[in-house]
Amino acid sequence: MTTVNYFALIHKYIAPDSKTYALYLPHVASVAAKAIRLGVRLRLDAEQVRFIEEAAMLHDIGIVGIRSEWLGCTGTLPYICHLTEGRRILEAEGLPRHARVAACHVGLGLTREEILAQALPLPPEDFLPQTIEEQIISWADLFFSKIPERAWQEKSIEEVRQHVVRYGERQCRLFEEWLARFGE
Repeated sequence: MTTVNYFALIHKYIAPDSKTYALYLPHVASVAAKAIRLGVRLRLDAEQVRFIEEAAMLHDIGIVGIRSEWLGCTGTLPYICHLTEGRRILEAEGLPRHARVAACHVGLGLTREEILAQALPLPPEDFLPQTIEEQIISWADLFFSKIPERAWQEKSIEEVRQHVVRYGERQCRLFEEWLARFGE
């Protein structure tokens, strides 16, 4: 498996001296560390763990296209569109597997029906983590925020559960399934 120099790719899109980078890096590094630990604990092979590292470090690259003053992002898209923007960027970079992670990592994924019901500015398709690697990164992402005062601070299972409950029965059920499978 060819390895991806994710720092070179991050630096291509996010200036290391920017506010965005200062918030991006702690988040993705924390998600990657948790996801790697989980992959090792589940005895995934070295190639899978390396992919988890790369994809976790790149999963939020799409924030460069969003409009968010607090993140220092000067794009034009709403925050949720970092999913499709990340997919677009990583596909353009020749990384289709990494692009899938970027597209489906939010929460416990989004179904086409949820996108339509909430009138989200996303294509009406399923954005659901399917592979073990996608699921591990999505799980790890639930525990870390980009909020500056919470950078590097992992949320508790109960904090995540309370957040997930706002999104409905499917998410609550899946959270409990993943907790049984991945929980620490």
